[in-house]
Amino acid sequence: MMVSTLEYRTPLTRPGGIHLICAGLGRTGTLSLTEALEILQYNPYHYIGDFKHGHASTWADLADGKCSADDVMDVIVRDGYDAVLENPTCDIYRDILKRFPEAKVVLTVRDSPEKFEASWKTLFETMVVTEEPFKLRPWYPSFFGWIPLFRQLKKIRYFMGTTHLKLEPGSLTHGWRQKPSGWIADQYVRHNQDVIDHIPSDQLLVFNVKEGWKPLCDFLGCEVPNQEFPHSKVNDARALKRMKTFFLIAIYGWVPAVAATAVGAFLAGRHMMLRDHKRT
Repeated sequence: MMVSTLEYRTPLTRPGGIHLICAGLGRTGTLSLTEALEILQYNPYHYIGDFKHGHASTWADLADGKCSADDVMDVIVRDGYDAVLENPTCDIYRDILKRFPEAKVVLTVRDSPEKFEASWKTLFETMVVTEEPFKLRPWYPSFFGWIPLFRQLKKIRYFMGTTHLKLEPGSLTHGWRQKPSGWIADQYVRHNQDVIDHIPSDQLLVFNVKEGWKPLCDFLGCEVPNQEFPHSKVNDARALKRMKTFFLIAIYGWVPAVAATAVGAFLAGRHMMLRDHKRT
């Protein structure tokens, strides 16, 4: 077992604020890293948190220009998180580092830009299902657009890529469909290079989760846990395809359910009317 000479702080003794910025884009092992950080006693903030604190509205306000990155950081720190991961926090990694200059930075990477592109496209082919509005022609009875959370998540997706990459809103999550093959891979390379160019080398770890515990624990200055490094399957390609199927079932399934309920109510009401009529 490796033990670093650096001090390792648990959440009970680690001072408040953000101590670790995981600046890698989504689809680079960030959920596996989240689980690893939990084992290391961090309180990681993955994506926009666990939804129980209602941070989506604050991020949507940032996307709309109604608040600042500092306002977003305020709610993250207020709710006890000390590490941030994935989009949209990696979109404001420079702002976070400016406020917490002593924070360490992990840049999660894939085996190749091409593998990243394939994974990114799989994710957003799934998410776009929830963004299409209710339509009669062609028939698409989606109710997701009526739910405030899903409207906020759409705004957040359009914000991704608009900061240091200076892309048009929605380009990274939607506009790639009109771009040539390899465009997403190019944005991945640009993002990674931006992080490398802006973070001092002694403050940065470029990390592939396949490397396991040792480089991460060496960098953070903590013991290697006596368990395997987690490799999450919750949002892998197979899970995302199942999620897309679930969304489509939800979109098309509620109409026959409501229709069946309406028909049932009509028949029950008609039966009661006929029964009352016979009694009179």
